Amino acid sequence: MKSLVRQNDQLIVNKAQRKLHIITFGCQMNEYDSRRMAQILMGQYSLTPHVDEADLIIINTCSIREKAEHKLYSLLGRLRRLKATNPSLKIGVAGCVAQQLGNRLFSRAPYVDFVIGPQALYKIDGILGKLAHGEIRLCDIELSRRFQIPCIDAPLPKKGDVRAYVTIMQGCDNFCTYCIVPFVRGREISRPSEDILAEVESLARQGIRDVTLLGQNVNSYGKGLEGDVDFSGLLERIDSVFPDVRLRFTTSHPKDLSDRLIDCFGRLGSLCEHLHLPVQSGSDRILKRMNRRYTSQHYLEMVEKLRRTCPDITITTDLIVGFPGETDEDFEQTLALVKEAKFDQAFAFKYSPRPGTAAVKMKDQVDEKVKSQRLTRLLNFLNDIGLKQYKKFEGRTCQVLVESYSDSKLTARTRGNHVVNIEGPKDLVGRLINVYIERACHHSLIGRIVH
Repeated sequence: MKSLVRQNDQLIVNKAQRKLHIITFGCQMNEYDSRRMAQILMGQYSLTPHVDEADLIIINTCSIREKAEHKLYSLLGRLRRLKATNPSLKIGVAGCVAQQLGNRLFSRAPYVDFVIGPQALYKIDGILGKLAHGEIRLCDIELSRRFQIPCIDAPLPKKGDVRAYVTIMQGCDNFCTYCIVPFVRGREISRPSEDILAEVESLARQGIRDVTLLGQNVNSYGKGLEGDVDFSGLLERIDSVFPDVRLRFTTSHPKDLSDRLIDCFGRLGSLCEHLHLPVQSGSDRILKRMNRRYTSQHYLEMVEKLRRTCPDITITTDLIVGFPGETDEDFEQTLALVKEAKFDQAFAFKYSPRPGTAAVKMKDQVDEKVKSQRLTRLLNFLNDIGLKQYKKFEGRTCQVLVESYSDSKLTARTRGNHVVNIEGPKDLVGRLINVYIERACHHSLIGRIVH
């Protein structure tokens, strides 16, 4: 799974005079949550890309790595000046850092008006109502065992989008020793399949052609839903009802990757040939310390099954270097796994200690300089392997979905999730076309339209 920082642009235009500015840190789930808040508030606020003209600013945060918190505090320091010149401005912090810090955020930034965790963001309308009636410094970080996204009769994607995300569950029960997600998003809660199908139908009506199902561990979807389906069953239902929608999902935990789910890649026409399967380390000793509950050999066997079932599948992963206790030998085992797995792309990070996790208490922390050296070496190794994987496309003709247009350039995507840059007219956005791949780059392909 890729990490990002993005300032949301205008998603929906309405006639409301008050203006909302949302800044999103983090993953696709945070992007989805931000758009949901915009959707809930669209009758009261119109979105603006200009922070200095906003009446309400919401910062939706991520706490997977320590750097995200630093960015939040830096941003809040800049927003303090806006609050000084516009006392009626409301500033809120949402998401995982909000959940983690709660009321402590008010001590660090007393000019913040409200703090809401990931589950409370669907109460944003009521929270703003309380602020309007004189309440101050509201904090809602309650975690519940119920998870329901409200049904809102309004468009979610911004005009012109062809891709969209749908959250199918949140939280995690795995408690990997480095990960803060179970503490800030709670335990696993799945969303009823009928609600998911209804949202996919709404998106399809709005012209969405490519849908990604989101969850911290989508493979365990369905636990606790009486009479509902498991994740493979959900994919089968979506495929049967929406065969023309490109279907993807993220993120998967290897320990829950069943043979039935692998089989879906060989028989469901809508399911795209791409799987993001985080391995984190190639050392069994480190995987055990991480509480990942699989071995490197088991992981490689799953990769082999996937490629046997779906020869064209693209497999991407996440890797952590410098986990507590990682030796040179452990790191070499990670390089060996990467070499054997031949990932098309990987996202590699230095281990980042997170408060409340088991790993932060481990005594054999790895020196930062060693972490940096290992990360540099791993990234170079990944780039070489990834380029070889991408070069396999040179000279081939692929079907792509055109996603966007800018300066006479089209950006498209293969079913295997490869970005393809081509020249062409704007009216091709949203259409499936064939392109001839002329050249491979490290993280994208260059192609030309085949008429």
